[in-house]
Amino acid sequence: MEDDALADPFGIYRAEWLKDALFKLFTKPTYYPELETPRPCILVGGRGTGKTTVLRCLSYEGRFELEKHDTATISQWPYYGFYYRVNTNRVTAFRGDELTDRQWERVFAHYLNLVFCGQVVEFLNWHAKHAPVGAALPTSVCQDVADSLYLDLADDQAQLLKNIHRGRRRFEAFLNNLDPTALPPLSLQGQAIDDLCQAVLELPQFLGKNLFFIVDEFENLLDYQQVVLNTLIKHCGPHYTFKIGVRDLGWRKRSTLNENEQLISPADYERIDIERRLEGEQFVTFAAEVCNLRAHVAKDFPTSLDISRILPTLTPEEEADLLGVQEHAARIIKHVEIDCPVWLEEAKSMQPLDLALVDFWARSQKVSIAAVFNERELQPKAWEERLGNYKFPLLFTLRRRRPGIRKYYAGWRTFTLMAGGNIRYLLELVGQALLLQKRDEKSVAGDPIRPELQTQAATLVGRKNLTELEGLSVHGAQLTKLLLGLGRVFEVLASEPEGHTPEVTQFTLPEDAPLGEAEKLLSAAVMHLALVRSVANKRTDLDLKGYDYSVHPIYSAFFVFSYRRKRKLRLTPNQLMTLVREPKTGIRQILRQNNRGEEDYPLPDQLRLFEGFYVAD
Repeated sequence: MEDDALADPFGIYRAEWLKDALFKLFTKPTYYPELETPRPCILVGGRGTGKTTVLRCLSYEGRFELEKHDTATISQWPYYGFYYRVNTNRVTAFRGDELTDRQWERVFAHYLNLVFCGQVVEFLNWHAKHAPVGAALPTSVCQDVADSLYLDLADDQAQLLKNIHRGRRRFEAFLNNLDPTALPPLSLQGQAIDDLCQAVLELPQFLGKNLFFIVDEFENLLDYQQVVLNTLIKHCGPHYTFKIGVRDLGWRKRSTLNENEQLISPADYERIDIERRLEGEQFVTFAAEVCNLRAHVAKDFPTSLDISRILPTLTPEEEADLLGVQEHAARIIKHVEIDCPVWLEEAKSMQPLDLALVDFWARSQKVSIAAVFNERELQPKAWEERLGNYKFPLLFTLRRRRPGIRKYYAGWRTFTLMAGGNIRYLLELVGQALLLQKRDEKSVAGDPIRPELQTQAATLVGRKNLTELEGLSVHGAQLTKLLLGLGRVFEVLASEPEGHTPEVTQFTLPEDAPLGEAEKLLSAAVMHLALVRSVANKRTDLDLKGYDYSVHPIYSAFFVFSYRRKRKLRLTPNQLMTLVREPKTGIRQILRQNNRGEEDYPLPDQLRLFEGFYVAD
């Protein structure tokens, strides 16, 4: 409890920041057992989906922490994983005009041999120190491994580890002072790893065990480096296997060094898509376990706190009341009293939201209110169904074009939908709501958080992530503009649904049109979670035109549109680029295409910060 990370369990959500507290706060996701099999696995997920946490817990250091340092269990573990995070600083040093492509492949393959062999020997030294019966490599194996890596002689594994570290440092120094005419001797790709892992598995302590190389942030590898690692994955054999963590669209190359050889699922690996594995109820359950565990181990939280209880939701009727539906109902009743008094008693007896739908439907169909009352009476079942379908989209219209909260984003279920399967986003939402409650003089810690505060928290989290997009990649500025443009389009469509399909929250691209410049932008948008994609007419997972896209729901409160994945509109790659280059023109074109007029739609309060962007042309 003295860990600083546990003092603010919802404010620290990156695995790197949690340090050792990461293991205390770990909750096993449902797909975890699949990662523990001997098959190569590709764990696909966006930033914040928990890849790093899961992969670190799969390593032997993580397992030891999860087992609470119980040394007696080490010999019973069925596998031992070696975690390696791809460091952009390191891997980008392996490029330049000094060497040919083939030379860079050989140089990088030798570097991987040093890194992976170093991890295995480091583990053996750890095992010798912690396990009841420590493992020790025979002298002949240490000498052979040192020879194959062109290292100084080593007679035991402690010396071998020192020499591997020294050899790696020398090699990194060589890269910084590269002389293409004097390359150092290079080891054969994968050979030293194969020999070392085979020798380890022949030790009595590891008979029948599995060895995993766990590679996180695979997307940081350069294209040719992905090909080199693909070759290791494809031909890793029986002595070890790979567990790869990568962002969606971050695995850019699927071939091995033999360009005719591709990695194919499920023949070569098991693909585990986190967001698809944690959809719906599975994510809700998993998220509740994660949040409750954090709350229970943290300081200053009531021990019996249930995170879903302190985030109460609103029924459509309750929310409509907060949004001023009574005012609408009073206006409609006055209208009925004048134009169709025969329906006055009926109007007065109706729920305000039901009455608001009568008015909405009359304007949508361009008929009189009396005609809608007639239809409602003649077809009560159809009307009930319509009321069920339109309750939610109707809420976006009650306070449109007015300052203040235009729509509430409150409730545990709502927060899980806004997180879109991303546990980091959910922790941000919960943490921000708790922080606002703490600062609110009208609230008491542990009590249910007011809908206003929950909505404010959701808006702040959306804004924070929008402003962070710009620094995430070389496409950051374009991603921010794309998001501002699409967000504004969906906001206007949500607030002006009369006569149109309600809850338009997705877009699709024509399959017969080339993507052109939009291709890189779309890829970056998916990788950095500005957009999410879902299967429409899937051909391959690299085919961008085979998917539907939507703005990530974490931005829905900031822009004020629905967080639900519903109906879609059709856009062209050119329109996407116009949103980036000429936002005012691009937004106007798309709204006209969807039959919204030339009216001036006032910006929600929070978008006024970007007023300059929306008037630029």
